[in-house]
Amino acid sequence: MGILSLFQRKQKNTQVVLKSNTSLERAADSILSQRGKQIVDGLNKPTASTGTPMDKLHGGAKRMAQMSNIGGGSKATGGGGVDEGMKAMLQYTQANTVKKMVSQSEKKKISGKK
Repeated sequence: MGILSLFQRKQKNTQVVLKSNTSLERAADSILSQRGKQIVDGLNKPTASTGTPMDKLHGGAKRMAQMSNIGGGSKATGGGGVDEGMKAMLQYTQANTVKKMVSQSEKKKISGKK
């Protein structure tokens, strides 16, 4: 196998990785945007699903009410509850991690480090 064919194969593999990274980054951006809005909207709700004003809640009760609001409200009122709120937070964190890993990967390729 000649040097040219080795170079061409490496170049082709690099293009596949770049396309894959671009797809990952687009997916991560989409999740960050969607879930980020959901989180902000949930945290901006003035009351818990019980009707209690958020500024009257403290500690664990406030955190659970916030998580439920992020999830779209309590399950009893038709929302996703704390489960959906936790899922939103987890997906946001995962997407943020993927985006950072892709960015680091790109920086290493540019600098030539492995």
